[in-house]
Amino acid sequence: MDKNSNPASGNNRSEDREMAQLEEELRRFAYQNGMAADQTDALFNRILAIAAGEVAAGNLELELHRAAAAQLAHSPALHNDGSAIGFREDRESHLALQSLPLNERMAAVLYLVNGRESSFAAQALGIDERELVELAGRARRKLAEKLSIEDHRELMQRLQFLEKSIKRIKLPDREAPMEESPAAGVQRKEQAPKVKKPAIWLVAASLALLAGVVGASFFFDSFRLPPASEASEGQLTQEMAKEMETQYVETRESAKQRLGLEEEEFAEFDYVASADREKDELFSRSHLQQHKDDAELFSQQMEELIWMVETPKGMGESLANSGHMPVDEMGRFMELYFAKTNELQVFAESVLKNNEEHLPEASAHYGEPQLLLEDIPEASADLEQLLTAWPEYGLRFRLSEPGRMHLLTKDIDQLQQLPQFRTHPFAFDYLQLFRFYPYFDEQGWLVEPSHLVSTLHTMLSLLITEPTDSAVKEEIEVMYEQTVWQIIKGAEHEIYEDGSVKPEIRKLWKTLTLYDPLAAILLPVIGEMESSGWQHSDSLENLEYADSLKILEQERQGELGATLPNGDFPLESELVDLADFEYSRVKELYGRFGKSHDPDLLADVQPLDIYLLYFYANHEKDPETMYHLLAESELKPSLKQYMDEWEPVPELTENALWVEIQQEAAQRIYKKVVIQPMVMYEEKDVGFHQATPLQPALVTEKDQIWLVQYVRQEFSQGPDPELQERAMEAYRSLADKEELPKNTSPLVIAYALLHAVDEENTAVANTLLGDGAGEREAQFWRNFASSHQSAGFENLEAMSFTATDLNIENQVEASVELLYKTEEGNQWSEYLQLALTPEGWRFELYPGY
Repeated sequence: MDKNSNPASGNNRSEDREMAQLEEELRRFAYQNGMAADQTDALFNRILAIAAGEVAAGNLELELHRAAAAQLAHSPALHNDGSAIGFREDRESHLALQSLPLNERMAAVLYLVNGRESSFAAQALGIDERELVELAGRARRKLAEKLSIEDHRELMQRLQFLEKSIKRIKLPDREAPMEESPAAGVQRKEQAPKVKKPAIWLVAASLALLAGVVGASFFFDSFRLPPASEASEGQLTQEMAKEMETQYVETRESAKQRLGLEEEEFAEFDYVASADREKDELFSRSHLQQHKDDAELFSQQMEELIWMVETPKGMGESLANSGHMPVDEMGRFMELYFAKTNELQVFAESVLKNNEEHLPEASAHYGEPQLLLEDIPEASADLEQLLTAWPEYGLRFRLSEPGRMHLLTKDIDQLQQLPQFRTHPFAFDYLQLFRFYPYFDEQGWLVEPSHLVSTLHTMLSLLITEPTDSAVKEEIEVMYEQTVWQIIKGAEHEIYEDGSVKPEIRKLWKTLTLYDPLAAILLPVIGEMESSGWQHSDSLENLEYADSLKILEQERQGELGATLPNGDFPLESELVDLADFEYSRVKELYGRFGKSHDPDLLADVQPLDIYLLYFYANHEKDPETMYHLLAESELKPSLKQYMDEWEPVPELTENALWVEIQQEAAQRIYKKVVIQPMVMYEEKDVGFHQATPLQPALVTEKDQIWLVQYVRQEFSQGPDPELQERAMEAYRSLADKEELPKNTSPLVIAYALLHAVDEENTAVANTLLGDGAGEREAQFWRNFASSHQSAGFENLEAMSFTATDLNIENQVEASVELLYKTEEGNQWSEYLQLALTPEGWRFELYPGY
């Protein structure tokens, strides 16, 4: 029989090939961690004995990696120049790895560069997965700093390139053997070529080296920390380790007692069990050996361990006297704090739920739950225990409604007062997001959905712009996904009423289109809902839970704009100096557009050019062209009325130094995209009424055509006898119970109201209120006159009226600003809100008046 047909021979060849591949992999692993290329062969020969007794499938590779890690941990001066690597950038990455402490270096090589599963890498290094991920995280941050790479994805791509270079390395076949360690007295016969080493040879190998290695650990059983009298500077000593271990035991016992819990209850919390496991690992021989020369790092790990087992209040107090903390440490603190308070919140709510019948519906003591026991004479033992220990839990009552008195929120006041949180760039946002989380339960919303607009804005800001990569940020992703789903496709009774979307939810959806990742979901939904009378949307039916995060990722990658109306408009930031500016850049466009007023001529024209074109038409006294440059609006008059009433706006080049458009200033308002020009004025103190004509918003809704937003404005400076006389006529007409013309100027209406208040003519004042305001008693107007400047004319310096419908509902919003001069010579402004009613402009009641 041909020997190639012998199954046993085939198996041997397969085993030989596998062993050869594994040898190359382990030698590269040693090289990656700094071993000289000509020493890697001897290393492999030495660790072969480790596999004795571990020939079962899947164990051989792991045992050899364990042995390799143990040997490397005892090898002096692990550093090579990377000359075997072909590409310069990959050599730089390799040398950056060499700068890491060995434990972080090996974790980074296995997990980040070589792409090993976290479970395999952790077992190979003799640590648990959590520590492996932490080591790799620290390594990643240091590599990013060393290589000057800020973007996480760019760094990981760089490490992937390094992996490819490492796989191309051919290490020397034969070199001088390494000096044998005492534990490695393995008797070797003359070796055949490496490819001839069958796996079965490992079974017969000596167990001498294996006896010198402890299980999955790097280190030897004989290891002991030095006493303080023998330790060098920076070393971890026996006394330090004993004191820290005692500190953990005492803190754990104190935290348990301050929470009012028995050991059985306390140990059931996941955070406590995790802390206990971490403590065992931290004080294991392998970990102590690993950190024997870095007492400072070990102390930092001990500080985190104390955070893990402390109460929420104790965690905050532990920071009270400490100094500045790096961002990554703050991130870890918040991760532990929020996870812990989440768990304690569930526990406390279950106690309160079980005792719900004893909780008073109204009590002044809900803000201080320890005193709440005074209102609960028959409190159960577990309720009394909880309320007595309340300050340690980091919680407060939500008090959403009487039937849900057992619901809680997080008390973040203590953390907000700490200097570390005040200086942290993102801590305030994280605290606010977690404060009221969760935002709903199985019964529905725990907060008003409209209040979540700012919450979602904060989430998006953190998820898109916050540069750190933390577990807290990952939890915000979960929050975001849940909240978006609940708002758009959650409980039917929360969103629909009589088969149609509730009016408040319609407004909420439109408001959320301010943010592109939500606009991508909601714009098609709203369009289809409007077409069906707010009853059905195919886009909503097809929406899946994970879609919100997929769209968010598109935004992160800069790919979302192309999917949105006008989202991919090529907007450019630009500043134009107006000194000696002659409009030459828009004269040709003005010549074409001024003849036909065809809006298609404006497609793809930059918004700054539309702005300049508008003011050039003003400069040329061309109101018709200015009219056709105005976006459609409910307030926009007919062309004839506009032409009849037109007055030139202030000359741009005579009143402003420069104008600027900033790309990042673009804002979506439902289907429109809006940008507000920035203008620097000749005069230092320019009032709102003077600035507004030179700073009209620019909007685009379709076909990438920018237009000037129409805003209705009126202004009166100082004493205005003509205006005052018109207002007195209006007042007398109202006093005679006559109706005013519907087009009566809002400034006339304002003057008439002020005079009615001054004269205490309640009937006239009430006539000038909108339909929804109702009638007000004389005392209301007396209080109004006495507590506000908005009465009389003696000190009135100016009045200005502004109205716009640039908002998500295209509803008219209007106000009159009254500018007074006080007796001290200062200025005081009052704003009166108006609504456009069938009778003309009327005043709305003012919040707080």
